[in-house]
Amino acid sequence: MTGYASLLGPFPRERAWLLPALHRVQHHDRWISPEALIAVAEHLRIPRSEVYGVATHYPELRLEEPGTRIVRVCTGVACRVRGSLDVLHALEREAGIAADSTAADGSLTLEHLDCAFNCAMAPMVEVEGRYLGRVERRDAPRVLRGPLPRTAPPPGAPAIGPPASDGLPAQRFAAIAAWARLPARRLTRLRVAIGSCGLAVGAAETFEALAREAQQRGLDVEVGVTGCSGACWAAPSVHLESPDGAARHLAGVTAGRVPPLIEAVANGAFPAEDRALADFLAGQRRELTARCGAVDPGDIAEAIRAGSYAALASALAEGRPERVIDEVKAARLAGRGGAYFPAAVKWEGARAARAPTTYLIVNGEEGEPGIFKDRHLMEGDPHRLLEGALLAAYAAGASRVFLYVHGEANLSAARLARAVEDARRAGLVGHGVLGSDFSVEVELRRGAGGFILGEETALMESIEGRRAMPRAKPPFPVEAGLWGRPTVINNVETLVAVPLIVGRGASWWTGLGGGHGVKCFGVSGEVARPGIVEMELGTSLRAIAVGLGGGVPGGAPVKAVVLGGPSGVLVHPRQLDEPLVPGGPVNPGTGGIAVLGPAASVRDVARVLLDFNTRESCGKCTPCREGTARLRDLLDGPGPVPSGPVAALAEVVRLASLCGLGQAAPLSLLSSLREFPGALGESGSGHV
Repeated sequence: MTGYASLLGPFPRERAWLLPALHRVQHHDRWISPEALIAVAEHLRIPRSEVYGVATHYPELRLEEPGTRIVRVCTGVACRVRGSLDVLHALEREAGIAADSTAADGSLTLEHLDCAFNCAMAPMVEVEGRYLGRVERRDAPRVLRGPLPRTAPPPGAPAIGPPASDGLPAQRFAAIAAWARLPARRLTRLRVAIGSCGLAVGAAETFEALAREAQQRGLDVEVGVTGCSGACWAAPSVHLESPDGAARHLAGVTAGRVPPLIEAVANGAFPAEDRALADFLAGQRRELTARCGAVDPGDIAEAIRAGSYAALASALAEGRPERVIDEVKAARLAGRGGAYFPAAVKWEGARAARAPTTYLIVNGEEGEPGIFKDRHLMEGDPHRLLEGALLAAYAAGASRVFLYVHGEANLSAARLARAVEDARRAGLVGHGVLGSDFSVEVELRRGAGGFILGEETALMESIEGRRAMPRAKPPFPVEAGLWGRPTVINNVETLVAVPLIVGRGASWWTGLGGGHGVKCFGVSGEVARPGIVEMELGTSLRAIAVGLGGGVPGGAPVKAVVLGGPSGVLVHPRQLDEPLVPGGPVNPGTGGIAVLGPAASVRDVARVLLDFNTRESCGKCTPCREGTARLRDLLDGPGPVPSGPVAALAEVVRLASLCGLGQAAPLSLLSSLREFPGALGESGSGHV
């Protein structure tokens, strides 16, 4: 263990810390060497073979030494249809090496990437863990040899925190709210929308330019940060608020446009709001995303002023956890991870177990290519998510919450970590929350890739320090989950809705979307305005992709829509006006919408989705492991796809796989056979 003692020393010698320990080593060394694997095994007292088995299971863990610079090009559907394969080929030519290899001199590793989960900024390239968006072939020299993309500016110093107070939860929260009250003096505020999307196209440079120009001119303005409003297509964007409280959104504010903007502000001539951006936001039903793009995600005081933790304080003051369950059950809140299972039923089951320890897992893994709405919520409004998790834990009787975040969603993880830290300082996390008898600890855990982590039992295996493999059910997690204890697992978007429902009442939620509420959608592919939109369920794909998204640039017709990622389906244009309703003819699924224009190959898209499912199969059950590979081989064959054998085998995979991910693996292919039989009859082109 020589050389790794100080690195691994802080980790308790328990198997549950295996993945965090591997993350620590890779972050330090940029890869995990055989010596490091041995050191981890010895420190955690786990057999070396098992450590190796876990390390080789997760795709984000790197067991071969990379080049000095690692460049990865996203080849997911949204990036492909925007030209990422051309970008990859340009990089290959410029670097003189093939993709998925390292230069002989060790200077560069060039790889493909299944998805950068930043689909609105396609084509995406990752350079040393940082993203570049809207990349073109001509950018190859800059990608290979240019400066690294900037990271998000760090949040300000932690707030001192509210003064300690005694009394009941309502009294204590009133003291916190008084502490968070807005100062009497109002300033002009210039806030740069910094999410993963904005960072990929220069938002950090815009922030630096604004701060520099304002300081040089001695202007009495506040330059700060928000999350993205969802208008990723408008990035870099700025939220400008004048002293009278009037707010306006400005699109495309690159660093070069900062001097005239500052000049206008200095003269009191505030620029007009970008009309297209205003219409994009106004055309939605923004409830879950209302504060994204308007508040500083690193400022708990601002979150409290905007309403955070009021619903939690009210629930604790009432002292009846069952009341939270009843309200959410009356709202019929269904899980937004794709399965649409009633959220409150899970809480009720866990509470009924009356176990000594109950856990809650917030599933922020979001490892399905084409899906990026949860990252948007975590980055833009982490306190609303944390309050939702605390309310769910209170209702379910959980004393420990795990925030499980994708291993490459660094901005989401950083902002959630800051939110937990500040909430703990305010007495909202920890022992006796707000003086009540509710105590809860919150811990952040990071994944390491693997689509299978979307399956809840595989996610629990990962937290326990094992390979992510689904468990047989029953028993269900609410009966026997983490370490055999009752465990509730909820999706990020689901929990973001909880404070709103508890605070406003079930009837408010059931009055939206024909009783189904609202839903966030990630719009990408060949659309003019890609980003995150929030709509009432029951709206149509046409309203989202063509109305808000602007449709295919140039007014070309939509050829198809990939709805829901690799577990989703390909939707024919004739179904664009069908309402998006769970269980309906067009199911909204996880909320991914990738639009395909006339030039896209349906066969190649189906092949990309199936290939991902094949490589991401955990291998536990034969139908998924072998069936998906055989389906891919049939698609790769010469000539027309043999529709009869493909359909029969796809049905076997769908019906016989162990978990929901395996069962959904052939859905995109089955929908292609059903809706686009002519397109699948053509020979594949090898690219989308």
